[in-house]
Amino acid sequence: MDDYNFTTLNDKEFELIAKDLLNAKYKLGLQSFKSGKDKGIDLRFSTSGNNNSIVVQVKHYVGSGFQKFKKVLITEELDKIKKLAPDRYIVVTSLPLSAVQKDEIKVALDPYILTSNDIFGKEDLNGILFDFKEIEKKYFKLWFSSINILNTVFNNAIEGRTKYMLEQINEKIRFYVITKKINDAIKTLQKGKLLLITGQPGIGKTTLAEIILFDRAKNGLKIYKVENILEAEDVISPNPDEKQLFYFDDFLGANYFEIMNASNTETQLTNFVERVKATPNKYLILTTRTVILNQAIERYEKISRSRLNNQQFEIKLSDYTKYEKAQILYNHLYFREIPERLLDAIISNRFYMKIIEHNNYTPRIIEFITDTHRIYNLSPDAYKQFILNNLRNPKEIWRYSFINQIQYLDKCLLLTLFTFEIEQFEISLIGAFEARLQYEKTKHNQIITANQFHDSIKVLLNGFILSSLHSGKPIKRSYRFINPSLVDFLIGYVVESFPERKSIVSSFLYVEQLERFNPERGIIPLEEELQIIIRDMVPKEQLTSIQRDRVSFVGGVRSAAYMRILITYCPLIDTDAHLLENFNKLNFEEDWDLFLEDIEYFLVNVADAPQTYHYIKQNYIKIIEKVMITNDEVASAEKIPELFEKFGYKYLDYLQDNDKARDIITDMIENVLCKSEEDLKYAHEDTVKDKDEVSDIYKEIYILEEKLLEVLLPDISPSYDLKVTIDWSFWEEKVETNIVKAEAEDSAFDDYDEDYYKEAMSDMSDEDDEIDNLFSKND
Repeated sequence: MDDYNFTTLNDKEFELIAKDLLNAKYKLGLQSFKSGKDKGIDLRFSTSGNNNSIVVQVKHYVGSGFQKFKKVLITEELDKIKKLAPDRYIVVTSLPLSAVQKDEIKVALDPYILTSNDIFGKEDLNGILFDFKEIEKKYFKLWFSSINILNTVFNNAIEGRTKYMLEQINEKIRFYVITKKINDAIKTLQKGKLLLITGQPGIGKTTLAEIILFDRAKNGLKIYKVENILEAEDVISPNPDEKQLFYFDDFLGANYFEIMNASNTETQLTNFVERVKATPNKYLILTTRTVILNQAIERYEKISRSRLNNQQFEIKLSDYTKYEKAQILYNHLYFREIPERLLDAIISNRFYMKIIEHNNYTPRIIEFITDTHRIYNLSPDAYKQFILNNLRNPKEIWRYSFINQIQYLDKCLLLTLFTFEIEQFEISLIGAFEARLQYEKTKHNQIITANQFHDSIKVLLNGFILSSLHSGKPIKRSYRFINPSLVDFLIGYVVESFPERKSIVSSFLYVEQLERFNPERGIIPLEEELQIIIRDMVPKEQLTSIQRDRVSFVGGVRSAAYMRILITYCPLIDTDAHLLENFNKLNFEEDWDLFLEDIEYFLVNVADAPQTYHYIKQNYIKIIEKVMITNDEVASAEKIPELFEKFGYKYLDYLQDNDKARDIITDMIENVLCKSEEDLKYAHEDTVKDKDEVSDIYKEIYILEEKLLEVLLPDISPSYDLKVTIDWSFWEEKVETNIVKAEAEDSAFDDYDEDYYKEAMSDMSDEDDEIDNLFSKND
């Protein structure tokens, strides 16, 4: 039997479940009443002889003790009971009660409590729940107040990051309001194995995803929170019986840098989606902002053609009823234990309706305006003004806290974390922050303490940022923003302040920090003065890399990266000498595979650099042949003839009577085709079920081959027949395996019931009336 402590239910929800349980046990038709009008009655049963024949008092005492509970019954309820004169008085509480404690209550309320059996504590309610499973199912949030269920959830977290995430979700369950959206979302996941949740900032995308994760973990799925596709690929199991659910929050926003700078990232993403679709008991939840998804669909062909383009599950503000908005507000007020004076300010004159009906209402704003750390010292009038200001200017919800509640160096750490687009490990954040501190010490005469990083972290933790521990040897700690809206605010803050932009840019330590300022985005200005600062970092070799530590950021890797930085981030200033210097550092004898993308980007985009252009032109054949020997990407291969024209060469002249050139190009085409075949194998190896499908797959390779031959070897002789042959030894095994898998039905949703998630609430004849009842205070 599950042992529920009811801590995930608010007082109104607890009263509803108490009514359902007593009605089920005693076959009564107990009536409930509007809060604040009870005169000692929460529930009652009336007869012709006595309207108050049975009176029930419900007390939800989360975190309180027995003595306080007993005192309230005697000092506040006993006089009411005497006036009501019930034939029978029942007390229900969420507190655990011993037999001795029940007897004490019976004696204190004598003669109205007929027997100690009419006093129901936590254990008694759990016993009734065990007998009436339909009530247990009705209250979704109830499940997550069970230690047994929580242990199951946490045991299904595969590694430290995921376990930490589930622990954080557990803290938020009580704030959640069950809407029809959760039902629809789980049906979508069940049917399509992919749930792509989109919507505007703060609308509840991540919350919906997290609730589903928690629920699915309860039902036995192994949960994986991943930061990129490579992580997911490493842990997806080929075993069709292993139930796995992968969660990728803000999957486009967090990987913008990767997608912009790696031509195969979109392929990896779409291929993984197909792999999940094709493998039994594998599921994927993604979240992103609607505008970012639309940009990706418009920009990237493979994303546009993938299932991601037609499986959006969008959340809109109109999806929330007015009563659901009221419940979200009420839960935050109740569980965050807002000071009484501030709660009264919201209740008086129905101020809560101004919040609920405001056009800018979002769950994120409700979370912000009920954060006790921000509002505790406000007067009632100041609190109401604080709420209205944030509703009128939702993009500014962090300004007051940022300006007034943290010190200057704490702001510097927050802005240092801002320069990274993804969650950052402590070691790299410390390095970047120390670079900023050195700048502040030198330029602004700031006094820096020896423990400044940890001092600032203590201030920012949980109010502005969150930390996670990652399993491994050694255990690593990472940091991320507590809320995406804080990033939105910081973007605006940095855009408004040139001095701040200058301080940030001057303090860069890692190339990854630059991406926030990418001119291609057109979000944060990068003036000439700032571009000069970036340019001058190059000869000093001031910038290193986090992502490339595993291959060492030295030699050609560093030179090629610097060339790309100069092209991307310094378009308004002269970088010619620096480009030429770094190009001259390239070693033509070493393998260019590790930095070929940067070289290709440089060759395509270099402009207004006469010395560098002249050098490339003088050494062009040597350079381009090195590129072709290394390349295996379709898009890069197709650009080769254009590069010849750009640097004053005729591609067809290069081919003519040049067997070496033809051999190099032929080898490049073969490499491209081999790479494309490997991509197709990965994308389809879990789906093909007959040889005809395999033949159809290879048609794509043949079409690509014809296209490359037409572009790169337009006058080839029959001796250059490159036809890729089908690897039947590989595909026959896959076909056989997939036929077996297809016969196995998914079992991860066997327990799903479409009525499982209906919210426990009274039938509403008047929505505004129900909202008033929700916010009215008991006598």
